[in-house]
Amino acid sequence: MSNLAKRLIFAFTAMPIVAFLLWLGDYTRWALLLFLAAVSAYEWSKMVCAAFPEKKITSVISPVCAMALTVPWMLNCTAYILPILTAVILIYIIIAFAYIDVKSLFPWLVLQMAGPLYLGLWGGISIRLFEDGQGWVQCSKFMIVMMTLWGCDSAAYFTGRFLGKRKFSPQISPKKTWEGAIGGTLFAIFWFWIWTRTGFGYSVFDVSLAVAIGLGFIIAVAGQLGDLLISALKRWSGIKDSGELFPGHGGVLDRADSFYLAAPIATIMLI
Repeated sequence: MSNLAKRLIFAFTAMPIVAFLLWLGDYTRWALLLFLAAVSAYEWSKMVCAAFPEKKITSVISPVCAMALTVPWMLNCTAYILPILTAVILIYIIIAFAYIDVKSLFPWLVLQMAGPLYLGLWGGISIRLFEDGQGWVQCSKFMIVMMTLWGCDSAAYFTGRFLGKRKFSPQISPKKTWEGAIGGTLFAIFWFWIWTRTGFGYSVFDVSLAVAIGLGFIIAVAGQLGDLLISALKRWSGIKDSGELFPGHGGVLDRADSFYLAAPIATIMLI
């Protein structure tokens, strides 16, 4: 079976399941985001371990820490963030001092600890895009941000394929071009604009036209930078795909790389 066939079969199978979990209610949404945070933290740790193979204990520790840092956002108990963050930092420092060679201690510590902080503490903020209860309205903000990022990625791919000439970041992602980045950004702005008070459709975000254009631009730029961030980590570690969870698509960080940087920024600006 070709890779394209695997991608299409998985996409048509997984999308209804994800949509159902988002629609069903708070607990299924929380479970989905916790699962993604845990798997992505595992993938992050695995990539860092590829460069610093002294110990792989963080392959277990990182998912737990990422979920622990996500939970306070779900329960709206931000007072617990500082104690949990302190515990996470201490855990990584203890592991580093006990097991890691001093020559690679500091880069190992910073890179391993960055995973749960980025994917759990930062990424977990996006849970605030959901409203309480069952239904599409309750998860509409989250879905529009996600579809804006997906649309930006797809538009950037096709624009870059047919019009791309100037490389954007050849050392990190040789196929990305400035033309693709601009095309993806313009589409993201247009798509986000549709879901505001423009008369084109159901109003999800109650913002002015100027604000909608600005938000669409920021989401698109942040999403593409998030993509480059994970691409840089993969290239630095020498790993092609972050994981194999999604047949034909790779791992969570391969599919949600733009989400973890852009969605929290969108949450902070919109909520």
